[in-house]
Amino acid sequence: MGPTLGASPGRLPFAPDPVRPAVPPPRTGRVAIVGAGAIGSGIARLLSGLGATAVVVAPRRGGVARATERIHYWYASDVRHGRLSAAEADAGLRNVRVTARYADIEGAEFVIESVPEEVAVKQEVLAAVEAHTSPACIFASNTSSIPLADIAAKASRPHNVIGTHYFWPAQRYQLVEIARAATTSERTLQRTLDLIHWQGKVPLLVRDVPGFFTTRILLVYLNEAVALVTEGASVDEVDNAMQAFGWPMGPFQLMDAIGLDTVRGVHHWVSRHVRDRVTHMESLWPGLEAGLLGREVGAGPTPFDISVRPIWQMINEIGHCLAEGVVASAEDADRGAVLGLGWPPVHQAPLAYARWVGVRNIVEQLQAWARQYGPRFAPSPVLSEWLASVPEPGTRLSSAEVCAPR
Repeated sequence: MGPTLGASPGRLPFAPDPVRPAVPPPRTGRVAIVGAGAIGSGIARLLSGLGATAVVVAPRRGGVARATERIHYWYASDVRHGRLSAAEADAGLRNVRVTARYADIEGAEFVIESVPEEVAVKQEVLAAVEAHTSPACIFASNTSSIPLADIAAKASRPHNVIGTHYFWPAQRYQLVEIARAATTSERTLQRTLDLIHWQGKVPLLVRDVPGFFTTRILLVYLNEAVALVTEGASVDEVDNAMQAFGWPMGPFQLMDAIGLDTVRGVHHWVSRHVRDRVTHMESLWPGLEAGLLGREVGAGPTPFDISVRPIWQMINEIGHCLAEGVVASAEDADRGAVLGLGWPPVHQAPLAYARWVGVRNIVEQLQAWARQYGPRFAPSPVLSEWLASVPEPGTRLSSAEVCAPR
């Protein structure tokens, strides 16, 4: 979903399993990417740099020139920052084929779709890909919020459709969320995992629900930031508090970077599933566009609320995701938040942070907020279960303490 919240990908603590055997590249050496925006161009840079022929389809008017410019930009950036030599960049660029024609993807073993988060657009791309590829070709959708079941609903080969949610910049962030629909075949899943491992990425298997894991917990975090502003905090207060926690960008800065239209599109899907936990974001559509949101500071929430509510609601949403089986384990949840969203390294990982703060502290505060603001703060079943295993109440921490590096 565009730019992420966290620190430089190179500093992230998780890495691919070092004992995993090397996975060979795609057998045909040919992978297609449809769409070459911020993420699609990064995927093209990644694949071409690994030696695969990256066929980039940019069918819109002027798309070939824009795609070529973006891919050249990524290579030039890597040379400028010392990640590649000029010769290596030239070799990678020779592996890129940019075209406006779907017919040029013939022979591709995988097609990765990276077009805007609109189900009709993705279905249109899927139909075009199916018309120009073999029955064995896998269609991987780089969707951050739309369930695969919706994308594959009109597919002629739904068993070949899978979700591969890359993060920005795709060539450097380690995580890829993998979502399979009920119709996705085991062959498609295994071949996709092989592709992800070949890229040196860390796959995170997630249930096929709106927003999957990372987008869902991010949207709940953003929603709470908006709620604080509607209660009287200023945008700057909230952004500064989250930066003090360790995020390099505050939530409103992040939404500016992502783009409000993108945030609105993602909200459209996720809100169907989590409902009241993201309803405050609806005040963004008129307010932020008009430049009115958060200009005045009223009586407002407390400094403690501003410092922890978005974070603790994110942790609570992680609990909801674990209860629903969106991710398989607490370790997977931590991995997704760290590698996908860039959870601040000074706080290790979300559930490690929750244990340090004290699950009892978090659950009791969520209960207090639920009484004050409503059921969106109701503690998740997982947090409640963890609380039952804690024999003594934890020590109440101040806002400074819960935001301090461990």
